[in-house]
Amino acid sequence: MNLEAILETGIPGVAVASTDFEGAAGVADATSGTPLTLDHRFVIGSVTKTFVAAVVLQLVGEGVLALDQEAEGATLRQLLNHTSGLREYYDDFESLIEPYRRNRAHKPNLTPRAALELVRAQPRLFPPGTDWEYSGGNYLALGLIVEEATGAPLDDELRRRIIEPLGLERTSMRDRTGIARGYLQPGNPVFPGVEGLDDVTDVQLFGWGTGEMVSTVRDVARFLQALLGGELLTPEVQAELLTTVPSDWEESDGYGLGIEQVSSLMGQSPSPCGPAWGHLGFAMGHTTIALASEDGMRQVVVCVNSLVQDDETWQALGRLVWACYCG
Repeated sequence: MNLEAILETGIPGVAVASTDFEGAAGVADATSGTPLTLDHRFVIGSVTKTFVAAVVLQLVGEGVLALDQEAEGATLRQLLNHTSGLREYYDDFESLIEPYRRNRAHKPNLTPRAALELVRAQPRLFPPGTDWEYSGGNYLALGLIVEEATGAPLDDELRRRIIEPLGLERTSMRDRTGIARGYLQPGNPVFPGVEGLDDVTDVQLFGWGTGEMVSTVRDVARFLQALLGGELLTPEVQAELLTTVPSDWEESDGYGLGIEQVSSLMGQSPSPCGPAWGHLGFAMGHTTIALASEDGMRQVVVCVNSLVQDDETWQALGRLVWACYCG
C-alpha cells in the first residue's frame, strides 16, 4: 500500500490497520521527527459516537432502555440517528473557536450536563422525526442517559462493556498520553496567518461522548469487527443498528444508530466494491476513517495527524481506504 502518497499531500503521518495490511509512515512529531508507529494514539473524534451508541444499544438489548422511549422531546432512536432536531451546544464554529484564537490554552469550562443545557436553550432545528441533521447534541443527551440508567460515569461504562472485554488497551476517554502530535495545514481557516504546519495538539475542544475518545488504528479495527460481527449486541438490536435514514451530506449515504453507511469517501473517491459501515472522525489536528463490512469480517481504519480539509488528500486517502477494504 502506498502510504507515501498520503504524505506527499502534506500530511505529517498516517497509520492504517486493515484485515490484510498494517502500516505507518511519516512522523508523530514534526518538530522532533519522531516516526509515527502503529502504537501511536489519535483523538478519534466522532468515531466516539459509535462507541457510545454501542453502549446504549447494549442497554436496549438488556431491557434497561427502549429505542422508542422518549428523552429530550424525542425518542432514543431519533437521538441515535440524528433525527431529533437537537442542535449543537454552540451557536456556530466561529463562536466555538474564537476563545482559542485569543488564547490557545483556553479550556472550556463545561460539564456534559451544562453543555446539554445549552442545547436545550436553543430552538429545535425541526420537529423530531421530520428531517435529518447531524448534531453532537444528540450524543450529549445519550451519554447522560447512559449515566442515569447505569448509575456510573460514561467512560466507566465504555471501559466495562467494550474496552476491557475487547482488550482495547490503548483506548480511553481520560488518558491522552502517547498521542501523535496533531496539526492543521498551512493557510488553514481555523488559525489563519500561521506559516507551515500548525501544531494544535493542545487545543482541546469539549467533546465528551460526542468526540473525545483516544485510540489506535488497531483498537478501532477490533471494535468494528466486534460490533458488526455480532459480539456486542443481540441479533434484534444488531438489525436496528444498521437500519438507516437518508443522511443529507457528503460523509455518508445513510445513518443508522450511531453508524454511517459509506459508499464514497467524502464524495471524492467511490468504493469499487459497494458500501462500508463505520464512521469518520474529525478532531483538532487528527482525522480518522473507520470502516468495515456489514458482517465485520473486513475492516480498514486510517488515522492521520492532521485535520484533512483538501480534496487532494481525500482522494489519496480514498485510494488507500478502498484498496485495503476491497482487496
